[in-house]
Amino acid sequence: MKYATFIKLLLCLFLIQCSSDNRKKRQKLSWESFLESWEGTYDNSSQIEEQLNAKVDSTDINKHLSLRIKSLALPSFGNNVFYAEWFEHENPEQVTRQRIYAFENRDTTFVLKLFAFPRDSAFVRRTQGAYETPSKLDGVTPKDVVPLPGCDVYFKWDKNEYTGAMKKEACSFNAPDSGIPIYSWSQMKFNDTSFAYLDGWFNTDGSVYYEISKSWYVFEKESSKID
Repeated sequence: MKYATFIKLLLCLFLIQCSSDNRKKRQKLSWESFLESWEGTYDNSSQIEEQLNAKVDSTDINKHLSLRIKSLALPSFGNNVFYAEWFEHENPEQVTRQRIYAFENRDTTFVLKLFAFPRDSAFVRRTQGAYETPSKLDGVTPKDVVPLPGCDVYFKWDKNEYTGAMKKEACSFNAPDSGIPIYSWSQMKFNDTSFAYLDGWFNTDGSVYYEISKSWYVFEKESSKID
């Protein structure tokens, strides 16, 4: 009996270790797949077409945008860093947003740390198109952009996509026009074929301060690589 018990104990410990090793392996594969899926060219043309066909009020139609996301070596921001640039679909020279996305793997949660670019026109002109010419970001460090403390996005796998969101009320700041305390809250959805997000600014009581868009921006991936 003692021998049988000993064998059962060894088997149990072996199975626990195997389960742990397999979980770590799946987590590593998931993390690698998560990172590899971000890079590419995106467009929200399908969303715009659907809104027009549905006769959505013109004031509620999302802007027609193109998006480029490129993995870059920017060690001062971290090990897993991407540059994201949005521009008007019909006017690629008109950049509407630039971001540095720095990702961290925190066990079962993938965390996106955001860095915004200053709206200084000279800085925009100098850095736009860095997804094609990475050298445009040579020398750029967190000191040159706008860190967004408290504005991290936390991703987890949900059925067939990653869903992420900021912690509510964590991304707080004073409104630039009124100076009153508000917070930003972003939600995201992501898989290997699309990227969607919904942004908004809110008063401390949860009411809407500024509605950046009335509906999600939905970008479909056109290509997985940027040459």
